[in-house]
Amino acid sequence: MKKYLYILLIANILFVVSCKDYDRLPFNDDIAPAQVTNIQSESLPGGAKITYSIPDDENLLYVKAVYTLADGSVQETKSSFYKNYLLLEGFADTIEYTANVYSVSRGEKMSEPVQVTFKPLTSPIQLAFKTLEVKKTFGGVSVAFENPYEANLRFTVLTKDSLGEIVPADAYYTKRKDGRFAVRGYEPKETWFGVSISDRWNNRTDTLSGLYTPIFEQQLDKSLFKELKLPGDTHEGHISSALANLWNDLYGPNQRTGNHIFHTKPGTGLPQWFTFDMGVTALLSRIKVHHRYGDAYDGSYTGGDPKIFEIWGSENPDTDGGWENWVLLKTCHSIKPSGSPDGVLTQEDVQFAGVDGEEFEFPEPGGEDEIPPVRYIRIKTLTVWGMLDHMYIAELTLYGEVK
Repeated sequence: MKKYLYILLIANILFVVSCKDYDRLPFNDDIAPAQVTNIQSESLPGGAKITYSIPDDENLLYVKAVYTLADGSVQETKSSFYKNYLLLEGFADTIEYTANVYSVSRGEKMSEPVQVTFKPLTSPIQLAFKTLEVKKTFGGVSVAFENPYEANLRFTVLTKDSLGEIVPADAYYTKRKDGRFAVRGYEPKETWFGVSISDRWNNRTDTLSGLYTPIFEQQLDKSLFKELKLPGDTHEGHISSALANLWNDLYGPNQRTGNHIFHTKPGTGLPQWFTFDMGVTALLSRIKVHHRYGDAYDGSYTGGDPKIFEIWGSENPDTDGGWENWVLLKTCHSIKPSGSPDGVLTQEDVQFAGVDGEEFEFPEPGGEDEIPPVRYIRIKTLTVWGMLDHMYIAELTLYGEVK
């Protein structure tokens, strides 16, 4: 038995040594591969696509391009020998640039460079900047934008401090094709705001600035909220969830279990609605809805997460549960910022819906579609993101002016 063990041990040692020797052989004989040929460029927004013919060379491992951006930083991008193109990114202007393209061996030996010139098209940040629309809104300003190439963008909102110095007010990151966000927390007095856009290469646009007077608002006191049970309402929670969970300030990572949300019972059907008393009469400015925090199976944008819902208001609700004394304040369409397919949740989706909360603004005072002050709120869920016959919401926060 020992004899066989010794033989097996020696065989293993010889195998390891031979493998190590074999692994080194290609690098001992390594030479730089042949250059790529038939190189061409296609201009893209903020970059270029470089295509070429791959050399028939067994030493080739990948192809890389080296180029310099306007700020002097040297960039490098690589592509395996399975592809015949390279994507060059990070350009903020449309002047002519040159890139050196190399064939690289398994031992990291490079061929002589092949030069290619190109002129990038208008960059994504400049395209987005041209579409910026800044307006006054409740408690601050809103910023609307278009991002046709779905580039990763960073919006920086600036304001001035008490000394007149320009300071950051907020930052917003997105790759949405279009969207809108708001910066709030400001008094209803004329205030300077500026907005610029940057990318991950530290390219930055000019600053669009102006004077705006935010519309007054305050967060309504949730301690005054209480449920109102009317005939026809779906107010009973599933298992141990309850309607009052909608104003317990437990959402996002703090929403530790499903018991901290309002989850109606399976089988209750759609459409369905519930009613609550805000405790005060207020002219509403906006509502923030925190979606259920979870994964692609029981969190935001799936299951019973409301997709289309209506917000109704009243000063004197019908005691029989009817709708005669109610007015439609807003029809809300929930938006998935990433636009990803059903069942796919990105970090942007989770942050937007479960952590930050999705906001819906009511019409501004003085307009043709202005709404009246109300005390009682009824939320009617028309459709959900999944195929369920019930709904769930983690938290509701309302803003406005108490009358």
